[in-house]
Amino acid sequence: MQKLLLIRHAKAAAFGREPGDHARPLSGKGHNAASVLGEILVRSDWVPDLAVVSNALRTRETWADMAMAFDKPAVRYEETLYLALPHILAQAATRHGCDGQTLALIGHNPGIAILAYQLIEEGFDHNRLAAQAITGNFKTGWAAAFEIRDEGPRLVHLFDPRTA
Repeated sequence: MQKLLLIRHAKAAAFGREPGDHARPLSGKGHNAASVLGEILVRSDWVPDLAVVSNALRTRETWADMAMAFDKPAVRYEETLYLALPHILAQAATRHGCDGQTLALIGHNPGIAILAYQLIEEGFDHNRLAAQAITGNFKTGWAAAFEIRDEGPRLVHLFDPRTA
């Protein structure tokens, strides 16, 4: 069984500080939340073996802050994940995931939220509270933890650094 983390980048700085959306950095709160998320994943035994990350600055900074809590797992930065549609994210998960591995996809809404919702719709036996929280709302800094099983995906947990 594969474990999949769908992670929306942490809180970004307001528009206008940097030219264009792609170069927007994290805010101070975003840096803190990403660090806390890394620590939560370590405590919960959800440390990724591989992270596939959008090449936008805010997703790369999210990963860098999270990864300080880990033993530096492998990372791949992919331009195609920048504001990617859910089917592009799903293709990346299929391409990079393998059995027994924990894969993290770090991207943007609406793609991350829609893919999480699609996995909930395809699967069963989810953590009910986590599924309710995600439906219609996938906040910055959240990580949805799925088990990818032959019989269908299962949402196991929703990690929120704001509640740690």
